[in-house]
Amino acid sequence: MVNKEKERLMAELFGKKRDLTFDAVDVLGSSSGELERIIKENKRSIASLKDQVDEKTVAKIDNEVRKDFNLASLKQELESDLAVKLEVPETVSTGKASREVFEKINAGLNDLVLGQKEACKAMTIAFRRPYVTGYDVNKIKNSIILTGSNGSGRHLLIRSMAALLKQHGLTTSDEIAYLDMREYTSPSSEALFLQDLYVALSGKAPIVIIEHMEEGHALFNRMIAELVVNGELKLNQRYIFKNGHLALASGNLTKEVIDSLSGNAKTLVFISENSEGKMLDIFGKSFMDKIADRIRTVYLDEKSLDKIIDKIIAELIRRCHDKLEIEVLIDDSIKEYLLRHYSPNDGVDSITPLIKKMYDELVDIALKQDDFNSLVIRYDEGIKVIIDKDEIGLDLEDDNSFERAEIDRELAEIVGLKPVKEYLLSLEDHLKVSRLRKAKGLKTTEVSKHMIFTGNPGTGKTTIARLVSRMMKACGILKQGQLVEVTRADLVAKYVGQTAPLVMDVVKSALGGVLFIDEAYSLYRGKDDSFGLEAIDTLVKAMEDHRDDLIVILAGYSKEMQIFLDANSGLKSRFANIINFPDYTGKELALIAESIAKSKDYRIEDKALPALIAYFDKIQSSKDTTSGNGRLARNLVEEAILNQSKRVLEDETAAIDLLILADFDLREEL
Repeated sequence: MVNKEKERLMAELFGKKRDLTFDAVDVLGSSSGELERIIKENKRSIASLKDQVDEKTVAKIDNEVRKDFNLASLKQELESDLAVKLEVPETVSTGKASREVFEKINAGLNDLVLGQKEACKAMTIAFRRPYVTGYDVNKIKNSIILTGSNGSGRHLLIRSMAALLKQHGLTTSDEIAYLDMREYTSPSSEALFLQDLYVALSGKAPIVIIEHMEEGHALFNRMIAELVVNGELKLNQRYIFKNGHLALASGNLTKEVIDSLSGNAKTLVFISENSEGKMLDIFGKSFMDKIADRIRTVYLDEKSLDKIIDKIIAELIRRCHDKLEIEVLIDDSIKEYLLRHYSPNDGVDSITPLIKKMYDELVDIALKQDDFNSLVIRYDEGIKVIIDKDEIGLDLEDDNSFERAEIDRELAEIVGLKPVKEYLLSLEDHLKVSRLRKAKGLKTTEVSKHMIFTGNPGTGKTTIARLVSRMMKACGILKQGQLVEVTRADLVAKYVGQTAPLVMDVVKSALGGVLFIDEAYSLYRGKDDSFGLEAIDTLVKAMEDHRDDLIVILAGYSKEMQIFLDANSGLKSRFANIINFPDYTGKELALIAESIAKSKDYRIEDKALPALIAYFDKIQSSKDTTSGNGRLARNLVEEAILNQSKRVLEDETAAIDLLILADFDLREEL
C-alpha cells in the first residue's frame, strides 16, 4: 500500500503522467509549495470530517490508516528516490466548530463592534453555516454580502471576525485578502485581475474582501459570479505562476499548468454601500441565489455612539501615555464637541479625523515643550489645552473655511461673468443644504454636478473650472479638489483597444477632483470616428461609476458643443448644467488689462483707459471669435511692457512702473 500511496502523491504533486522513475529535481523547487497545499487540504478535510462524524468513528479510521500508512516512512522513501530533502509542514491543530465556540465568537464581536448587535449575530451565523452544512475544501467555503454606510463598522466587523476565528483555533491565520474592483476597469486589466485573484485564493488568508464591484468591469464581475456559483473559475487560457506573477503557458512545460482557480475553502465577503438590487444588477440572479447570508450594518443609536466615543477618547489617552509620555485628562466638553460633529451618513469616519488632528497637535506641543508631564483638554468656544496655568488653543477645524474665503475673494476679483458666478454660488448652496438634509435622514434631490462651459476662447472657462474644483473640495463634495485638464489627444489612442484604458487612466488621475476637457467637441468627428465614440462611451460609464467623486466639465465653442451633445444622448442627459461664458465688453477688458498689469507690478495711466476701452469695444463688436477676449488684453499689456522698456531706457526720468498710452499699439485695422 505504501508504494501505491507514493505513486498517488507523486501523481498529484508532479502530474498524472509522472511515475517513480522520472528525474524530479528540476521541478521539485516549484512543487514543494504544492505538496504543502495538498497536505493542508487533507488536514482541512479531516477537520471537516471531525465536525460531521462522531469521534469514535474518526479514531477507528485513523488507527486503521496508521497501520498501513506511515508518513515518516513514506517521506524517507521519497527522499531516497528523489535524492533530495523534503520539508513537510508542521501539523496545525484546529479548534472544534461547536455552537459554544461560536457563541463566544459572537460575544467577542459585540465587544469589539459596538452598536451592531444584529449584524454581529448574522455574521456569526454566516461563518458557522459551512460547518453545519458541510463544504468542499477545493471550493468557496461561503459567500457573504455585507452592506451599510461608510463608518458603520463593516471592515471592523470582518477584521474582528478574522481575529476571533484564529483565537478559537478555527483558522491558522487572521489575515484578510482584498480585491478592489476599481483596479480592473477595462478588459486590458485581465492579466492583473487574474493574478490578484489567484494570489488571494491561494494565499493563507482565509477571508477575501471584494469591494467597489459597481466600478469594476463587467467581465471581471462575471468571473467573480462564476467563482461564487460554481465554487471555482474555469479559465479561457492556460497559465503558470512564475516569479510571483501569473503568465500565459506556452510550449512543453514541466511545471504544473493553471487552467482554473479553485476556491480553496475561502470565505468571500462582498462589501458595498449599495442595495441588494444593485448587487443583482452587477452579478445576476444565479449569484444572488447562492448568497445565503446578507448582512447590513445600521446607523448607530445614541447609546452605542456614546460608548464608541468613550472608547475613542480612552484610546487617545492611552496613546498619549505610551507615545508622548504625558498624562491627559479629557473634559466632558470634548465628548459633547465630538457628538456635535458626528454625521450618521459618515459614521465614525466623521469623528476620527478630529481625533487624529487633536493627537497631531498634542505631538507638536510635546515636541516643542518638554518641561511638563500632564495636561487637560476641554472645549470653551474652541479646543483648549491647559498646561499648568498656560492655555493653548488648538485649531481642529480643517482648512476648508479659510479656503472658502479665499475662493470668494478670487471670485469677486474676476471681471464680469456675473451669471456664471451666480450659478456657482446657487449650486454650492444647494449642495450644502443637501448634505444637511442627508445628515438628518431627510430625502435629498440629487443634482448633476457635471457642467458644460460654452463660449469663445479667453472668456475665463479654465479659470472658473479651477475655482469649481477648489470650491467643491471646500464644500466637502470632492475629496481632493485637483483639476485635470485634457484634450482629445489625451483621451483617444491611435490603435484599437487602447482608447478605453487611456480614458480610464485619465479618469483615475481626476478622481476626487474635476476632469476638464477643453475643445470637447473634437471627441466626435462623425459616425465613422470609432475611436472618438469609444472615448465618449468610456467617459459616460466612468461618470456613472464615479458619480460621487468626480465632476466632468466639457468646454468649447457654443455651436460646436451643441452639435457634439446632439450626437450622444448619454452625454446630453448627464450634463444638465450648460453655462455660457459671454464675450467681455470693452470696459471689462480694460479692467482685465489693469489687473494683468498690476500682477506684474505695473500700472496703467488713467488717461490711457478711455482709448483702451474704445479699442476693445471696436474689436469685440466685430463678433470675431478669434479676438481672444482675455488673451487679447494680456497680449496687449505684454506688448506694452516691451515698448515701455525701450522708452524708459531712452528717458531716465520716466517712471519705471507706469504704462502710458504711447506704449500701447492700438492699431486701427482689425
